[in-house]
Amino acid sequence: MVTRIHRTLFYAMLVALVLSTASCGKKKKGFFFFPGLAGSTPAEAETVDLNPVDTGSSPMGDGGLEMTYPGGFTEQPDPEGAYSGSLLEGEDGNTYGSGSIVPPAESVDSLMDRLLAALAGWDAVDENGYSLISRQDVGNAPVPTETASVQIRVTDPATADAVRNALVQLIGSVDGSGDVSQFPASGGTTSTTVFRIVLQASQDNEGHAAVLFGVTTDENYANVESDLAGLVDGTNIGPSGSESAAITDELLAASPPRADFLFVVDNSGSMSEEQNAVKQNALGFFDRLSGLGLDFRIATITTDSSKIRNTGFTSSRTQFESDIAAGTNGDGKESCTYYAEKALATAGTNAQNAVLTNGGGSLGTVTAALRTDVPLTVICVTDESDAYTKWDGSGSNSDAARFDINSNIFLSGAYTYYAIMPLDNSGQHGSCSGVNGSASVTSNFSSGTLSVAALRMDQLAAKTGGSVSSICGENYGAFLNQLADRTAAGASSYQLSRTPISATLKVYVNGVAIEATSNPASAQTGYVYLPSVNRIAFTGSLPALGTPVSIAYKSYGL
Repeated sequence: MVTRIHRTLFYAMLVALVLSTASCGKKKKGFFFFPGLAGSTPAEAETVDLNPVDTGSSPMGDGGLEMTYPGGFTEQPDPEGAYSGSLLEGEDGNTYGSGSIVPPAESVDSLMDRLLAALAGWDAVDENGYSLISRQDVGNAPVPTETASVQIRVTDPATADAVRNALVQLIGSVDGSGDVSQFPASGGTTSTTVFRIVLQASQDNEGHAAVLFGVTTDENYANVESDLAGLVDGTNIGPSGSESAAITDELLAASPPRADFLFVVDNSGSMSEEQNAVKQNALGFFDRLSGLGLDFRIATITTDSSKIRNTGFTSSRTQFESDIAAGTNGDGKESCTYYAEKALATAGTNAQNAVLTNGGGSLGTVTAALRTDVPLTVICVTDESDAYTKWDGSGSNSDAARFDINSNIFLSGAYTYYAIMPLDNSGQHGSCSGVNGSASVTSNFSSGTLSVAALRMDQLAAKTGGSVSSICGENYGAFLNQLADRTAAGASSYQLSRTPISATLKVYVNGVAIEATSNPASAQTGYVYLPSVNRIAFTGSLPALGTPVSIAYKSYGL
């Protein structure tokens, strides 16, 4: 361990010397990454110093931001042209990344819009080959940040590094010109057509903007999920020159976390394909929940009734598969939010005078069945805009919904809201098409009243700490897996005292370092970190109650 630290210090001093003399060369590198030293899990508890992974950091661009990357990546030679950043290579020949300065946008939200729209419009992507899995604001990031996860299917087979290089030209050039060339020789080992891409857009209040992304083949994603999450989770970027403090949180292993889920399924006539797609992914979702050690239950209602389907809350995958197949004979005035609120309400009106006794089902059907002190996650699945205003008793189909995004039952009850819903190519509320059919946001409202009358589920998700996925995408399972991880971390008691630079995280159980993975080997313990709640959740074999847990990391000071 001492040798490793000395080697790291020497490396840091060497890079500092290079930085101090870089202006004498032909080309000055504007954006440096420093790796975390991952893979140093000790075999014996008594040989361990409880320290975070040792890393360095350095300014990017004009010095407004600095970044760190996980130790599962190494830097590749710089390309030529309008690129100020670092190309990254994973250890397996199928995982590649990039981090670079980019032209700023009006806001970080607008920056992510720009990235996703460019990716969706890329001419190498096959027809209906773009699937937005998720988009999320990272509230705990040191710099305003959004992240997204995408699946693409390209027309011609390619390697992951070839896709990475093309995306540098498409979205990662320093001036937006795409004038980048002379990439490293290809090291990709697998040529295929389906790829997973994770993206991060960060922009501070002074207009310093950066984009990070990682690429791997769809078949390989499960093997490198933790490395990719660590690359773009939003915590590894901070203000340039900020001091990073070393922190160790000492905790005791707790009982398995508990969580309840409420699915609200659109049962209108256009939902057959989407319901089948969700049903097909139920097994993976349940496996993920079980692997996270959750004590969980799921109930299902529809977009036209608050009545819980079948026998109520269940931990049975078979019953959930039956519940989610809610049929297509329901009312065409779909509202996930109205019926979720009705199922959770104890009074017939809300603070905005919405009448909550209309439509099918009774008040409080879910509230009566909730477990005490167990968090609830609400998941909407719909292919149209939310027609809350058609149920709230206002007497009009075109007025604003009697629902306050900033003050409502989901916020007061700490219920996290997620939605698989119509999203346009940039990830905003809008019509779409894909392998699971088309989704329209104007079926319930005319285009002239849509902006006023439709309740924005994506905004409600953001307010409650949830996220959204496109109903037109083909990989609902990936979104449900992310949702499972976030719920498990949100329900866990392993709260960090500061926001970490996640590349430096090291988790020890009874003095033994464990791997960051959602899928550890049999009888082994792993962990996942979720920045949205700043907690970890254990995976695989859970630590025995009362076992000492140490979480070491560096923090930008937030």
